[in-house]
Amino acid sequence: MTSPTEREFAEFDSNSVWNEVYQRLKNEASLTTLGDEFSTKLARDPDNRRKNRYRDVSPYDHSRVVLSGDNNYINASLLKVPDASRQYILTQGPLEHTMCDFWQMTWEQNTKAVVMLNRVIEKGALKCAQYWPLGSNYGYEDEMYFPECGLRVTLITEQDFQHFSLRSLELEHMESGEKREVLHFHYTTWPDFGVPSSPDAFLHFLHSVRQTNSLAPDVGPAIVHCSAGIGRSGTFCLVDSCLVMVEKEGTMDNINVRESLIRMRSFRMGLIQTADQLRFSYLAIIQGAQAILKGSGLESLQTQNCSEGVPPPPPQRTSSLQPPAKPKTMPSALQLLSALDENEDPPALPPKKNSPLQRQSGFSGWDGEMATDDDLTDDDEDDEEFDKLIDRDEDKENIGDNVIAADSDSESDSEMQRAQVRQRIREQRKQETMQKIKEMKDKQRRSERWRPYKSFFTPSVYFGIAVLVGIAGVVVYRYML
Repeated sequence: MTSPTEREFAEFDSNSVWNEVYQRLKNEASLTTLGDEFSTKLARDPDNRRKNRYRDVSPYDHSRVVLSGDNNYINASLLKVPDASRQYILTQGPLEHTMCDFWQMTWEQNTKAVVMLNRVIEKGALKCAQYWPLGSNYGYEDEMYFPECGLRVTLITEQDFQHFSLRSLELEHMESGEKREVLHFHYTTWPDFGVPSSPDAFLHFLHSVRQTNSLAPDVGPAIVHCSAGIGRSGTFCLVDSCLVMVEKEGTMDNINVRESLIRMRSFRMGLIQTADQLRFSYLAIIQGAQAILKGSGLESLQTQNCSEGVPPPPPQRTSSLQPPAKPKTMPSALQLLSALDENEDPPALPPKKNSPLQRQSGFSGWDGEMATDDDLTDDDEDDEEFDKLIDRDEDKENIGDNVIAADSDSESDSEMQRAQVRQRIREQRKQETMQKIKEMKDKQRRSERWRPYKSFFTPSVYFGIAVLVGIAGVVVYRYML
């Protein structure tokens, strides 16, 4: 017998009414967030506006994360889901001048994991600052120091998987000398305003985060962010919390996806930005719940076909990090890497035929991420070129697979060579990405130097200059006579 969630999904899908369903949900959520208790006054304070990446995405005053110190504002919201015993911190991708605030929040909230769901550059625009050290393997520093908050971030290990990267970072409080391990889960194949390639790949990622106990109620809330901290971040939290409720109750019958999302929107505005993301949430919840109720759990999804083997774990690091609060239930990054299967990721979800969602625009009304002028680039050709650079990686990996498969005499040699090809591709991609970031920052700095003078060149100023030139021309003409 199917559950209400499955019947809802089948009805919406067969009638192709996801846009209408999503619009109704937005309207209901808007009605529940009216009133003074849902004000965003502090976010609109002149001293805090420059700390917001987008002018239409602000934290509610009642649920915002408060930093210690005089200037305690950060664009971050504490999302509570009591039915699932879950708490998340949803925030925007840090700006260059808010990276210190981000790490201060991580320290003060005793966060065990940061879940990053966007790339630093998307569609030729900077969507997030490079707030963690890239490491000496790529010609950069292993450490980043933030003197304003007295914190130092050190890259300890990094491991690349098919759809995400896992980093172990050391966060050190310079004054006290205390050190903590923070895991950085970076999902790299989730497009802006889009959905992951398949529910299996996403659920595999979610299971990997869960496996470290970083989302458990006995540790600090995990920090979840994309660019604005509402679309992809909302999808992640909705799916995870609904699956926790399935695990607790042993059934899907009491799960109401729309009501859960509306309640979540009372903590942070605009969670889930498109009808596609809503549809994907339903699909991931149903598929994850079916695996849980069959007794296999989400871990069974990672044993399906994957196009990339997992390289062996890096060498054991020194014991400079303090042990986690609960070592029996909090595995380290290296233990997690050893536990993940070396099999291949599942195939991509086939597109829904004749669905209007396939033609839907990325923006969806009020909830679209509204970039400020500083977030936009003027060179469309550069944008296209960089999109091709990022998006061609999968094709390059597939080509590498074909070449290796043709030349290799043994399966083990093929796996080793395939991993080497992908590693070279990743290194080249990171170098090209950082070069693009440098060029865009230089362009932004030139624009900022020019900006103070733009105010002088208004239409009235041009008119005044034209009048003066005309008068000067008349005087010269009469003088010549």
